[in-house]
Amino acid sequence: MFRCNICPEEVEVINTFEDPVVTEESHPRAAVAGQAYFLTSQRQSLANNASLFLQITNPVGSGRVLHIGRIVVTSNSNLIITLNRNGSFAAAGTSITPVNANFASTNTSVATVKFVNQVADPTVGGAIFADLIQPAAGGSVPFEYNGRIIMPPGTTLLVRELNNSGGNNIVSLNISFWETTR
Repeated sequence: MFRCNICPEEVEVINTFEDPVVTEESHPRAAVAGQAYFLTSQRQSLANNASLFLQITNPVGSGRVLHIGRIVVTSNSNLIITLNRNGSFAAAGTSITPVNANFASTNTSVATVKFVNQVADPTVGGAIFADLIQPAAGGSVPFEYNGRIIMPPGTTLLVRELNNSGGNNIVSLNISFWETTR
């Protein structure tokens, strides 16, 4: 079973040399252990003023902690991207199954993920902790968190992509994360 030997903001010395100190990042180590995952909304067509809402939940009692490594949003044109801690939406939405980063692993993620594409904001509760604007030229915008978003059991991350381009927009949302037992 995978243990959190290298938690965010920590490193583990993997040799006996004092200088230079050789370290290993958490995300690749989790991938080797079969505890790193990817998820994607795939391409979605958004009408003007519509949003893609993606909710990732670490269920109560899961026994795991999710560490968000990277969030990448893409579009043909400008977006407003909002990250919400513990916000949620009641709609059934479209389920997404996280894919293990280690193709040889049969481990599955404890996370439940869904998304909806609509004009009305279904968000209930939570606290917005990031509100970002993608440049008008569109493209790919990566947000490198490297495990600094930590989701213990019973928490939710809601990501919203609001199309404010003035017309239809093709968007996608991609998240990588890993799981630990503490």
